[in-house]
Amino acid sequence: MLQEVAQKLQSSDSPVTQEIYNHQGTKLIAIGLKAGVELAEHTAPSKATLIMIQGEVDFNIKDESYRFAPLDTYDIPLKVKHAVVGIEDAIFLLLLTQ
Repeated sequence: MLQEVAQKLQSSDSPVTQEIYNHQGTKLIAIGLKAGVELAEHTAPSKATLIMIQGEVDFNIKDESYRFAPLDTYDIPLKVKHAVVGIEDAIFLLLLTQ
């Protein structure tokens, strides 16, 4: 499934998403962002952890920005608006739990 995201990413000017797992309140979603593409500001619907697979992104929250690279992880705060921007073509996983 990650390979599908990588292939779609090559020709997409918007975020590419693919649900990988969804069972008993746990979801795993793959997200791909080309360099310069933004996942618009939003809030996490539940507990969420970002897990970087490839590339780099800037994670912008409040007045702060964090740069994430492969194998970095980040627990996304609940009810806090944030946006993600591709710095290099990137793929990351989003683990959502109740």
